[in-house]
Amino acid sequence: MSEYLKRRYNARVHRLVIDASFTCPNREKSGPCIFCDPTGSGFNALHDLSIREQVLKQREWAMKKYNATKFIAYFQSFSNTYAPVDVLRERYSEALVDDSIVQLAISTRPDCVPEEVLELLDEFKTKVDVSLELGLQTINPKTLRILRRGHGVAEFIDAVLRAKKHGLEVVAHVIVDLPWDELEDVIDTAKTLSYLGVDGVKMHSLYVVEDSPLGEMFKEGAFQPVSFEEFLERTIAFLEHLSPNIVIHRLTSDPPKTGTLFARWGLSKWQIINAVETELERRNTFQGAKFKPAGGGQLNRS
Repeated sequence: MSEYLKRRYNARVHRLVIDASFTCPNREKSGPCIFCDPTGSGFNALHDLSIREQVLKQREWAMKKYNATKFIAYFQSFSNTYAPVDVLRERYSEALVDDSIVQLAISTRPDCVPEEVLELLDEFKTKVDVSLELGLQTINPKTLRILRRGHGVAEFIDAVLRAKKHGLEVVAHVIVDLPWDELEDVIDTAKTLSYLGVDGVKMHSLYVVEDSPLGEMFKEGAFQPVSFEEFLERTIAFLEHLSPNIVIHRLTSDPPKTGTLFARWGLSKWQIINAVETELERRNTFQGAKFKPAGGGQLNRS
């Protein structure tokens, strides 16, 4: 992802995580997804500041630490399209502090992107690049019900197709080591994302935090995390069946520093990334090695 952004924007690009004080329809109706922490995965955000202040403060830090000159305004916490359009327009606009913001990244649920929201994001394309991040996690409908996602695969497919009609970039979130999935589910997920033509994928490893339904299940022994060896096997299979034209945004999760009951098998992020790369080399395989384009077309490997 880092190298891709350097080529695309001809500069070092850093992502600025924003908490815009949205919520989620699941939390208002039936309760959160079982893995969701109290911050809606926004534990790295500066929650007590305005959107503009969050952007400016994080940008200053990233310029000093990473020598970054261009930035992505990433609306991460909860469902960032779950509000009236006028509210969304105001909050998205507040993040575009100047021309150093080159992309607006909106993370949300596939059942929270009505046509008026897609039209709004289309408007922002005249000012900045726009990407829409949609949580899928798995193609297995039974697992989706266990996760309490509140939507099915059909809603995800519908959201991707409609976003593509508006020329939006689409990034899918998946969890490859869900204990209720099999290897076949991981492969089918990769194939489905490839045939839908998503632009990017964020691969997460399952972590368990306090104050979440999954945390309670973990403490009760209701499930057992898959082994690191199984995670590695699934990750390799997912990559092999994924179109090589899809950008990999991440290979593993960044769990909270506190309140985590289980995460990454006690390994660091870079240990996992290195293990994946080493295994790819050992097997002499790569992203897209087993991908077959729909209709027998030719791959664009540029």
